[in-house]
Amino acid sequence: MRTPRARMVVTLGVMLAVAVGAAPAVSSSAVTGQQSAETGRVHPIDVPGQPTPVEGVDQRLPALSALHRYSAGAQFADEIRAYRSSGQFALDQRAVAEQARAFLATWLVDTCGDTSQAACRPAAVFDIDDTLLSWYVPYSQHDFSLPSGLGAAIVRSCRTPAISATRSLLDAAKSLGASVFLLSGRDEDTRADTEACLRKRGISGWDELVLRSPTQAQLTALEFKTATRARWTKQGWRLAFTIGDQVSDVTGGYVAKGFLLPNPMYLIP
Repeated sequence: MRTPRARMVVTLGVMLAVAVGAAPAVSSSAVTGQQSAETGRVHPIDVPGQPTPVEGVDQRLPALSALHRYSAGAQFADEIRAYRSSGQFALDQRAVAEQARAFLATWLVDTCGDTSQAACRPAAVFDIDDTLLSWYVPYSQHDFSLPSGLGAAIVRSCRTPAISATRSLLDAAKSLGASVFLLSGRDEDTRADTEACLRKRGISGWDELVLRSPTQAQLTALEFKTATRARWTKQGWRLAFTIGDQVSDVTGGYVAKGFLLPNPMYLIP
């Protein structure tokens, strides 16, 4: 029997496909109702046409086939809240983060060997929103459809707590010898507030923080993040993984692997 959350995943995928005129890209686990979220297992996610291998809990929303942003809204509020209150949301985040840590440890040995960090130049890439900082509370307070303009106030006031699993992953990446790059679609003019909030939440020690400049305003998240990773690669960095809550965070190439965190709340293509 399909769980309520499995029903939500399938329905969200179908609704998004109807809204944008695209075929729903729902994972096979969602179709069968055998959610990896229920077992905590991370599995490969098929993203057609993308060069980056991706692993995650499941592909809740068809990010690459959709053309517009989307919020889950009040109709799925009860199921999203149940997913979080059950503790499964946090378990899924931890499962993905642990898989990324294990991958990095192996990748560093295979890629760098005895080469020094300075010579090998390994790096790990982290998204910020709903990757390092959680927007669950403000979204839940507004039935998972955030009013226009409220996001800027939330950024200024740092109403986003840290996600412990990915904060620990960031610390582990540094301990393993990788540089840490933060790559966010936030606007450049939020830099001071963003850095202050990250440090307030116990997140520090990153090597570079890239935010969206005014000249990049028209780029999709996928285009912006792919171009940034391409620049890092051309500078000689070897990108081990990129981790985020959107498919647009973790695909596009110029990185060994993408790790997709769960986010049933919204879509950013």
